[in-house]
Amino acid sequence: MTDDAAPGHTTTMPRQSVYVSAVDWWIAVLLMLGPMICVGLTVVLLQQGRQQDALICLLAGAGTLLVTGLFTVPCRYTILPDTLSIRCGILFQRVPLHQVKAIEPSGSWLSGPALSVRRVKISTASRFYLVSPADRERFIEELTEAVKQAG
Repeated sequence: MTDDAAPGHTTTMPRQSVYVSAVDWWIAVLLMLGPMICVGLTVVLLQQGRQQDALICLLAGAGTLLVTGLFTVPCRYTILPDTLSIRCGILFQRVPLHQVKAIEPSGSWLSGPALSVRRVKISTASRFYLVSPADRERFIEELTEAVKQAG
């Protein structure tokens, strides 16, 4: 790729691949269940003429939706030349690629920055990370290659 600021100078762009999380339908339903119940209760309370209670219920649903969004959107995994960046809402982790010992498919139900149980387990010497990229096979291949190059 030619750099416009320095004619004739070529640069290589560092690798950066972004994978969004797969989302299981039932996890999406569970995440939206609280706000949906609040909306339903708000409608019932309004029909009963209980406006103040309806407002409180609606605010509770909005708060639940906000907190859910803060911890889930966006949910993505970025492979950089020397690091795997894991972001799930306001939660952010960096995994140095030279520390990765194993990468394998997983169906673990343990908590992790993943919106699907079709996961990838990334192990280091001190801990493991569970992620759920939508294109799991391609993610495993690319991450494995990146770990080899970083190692």
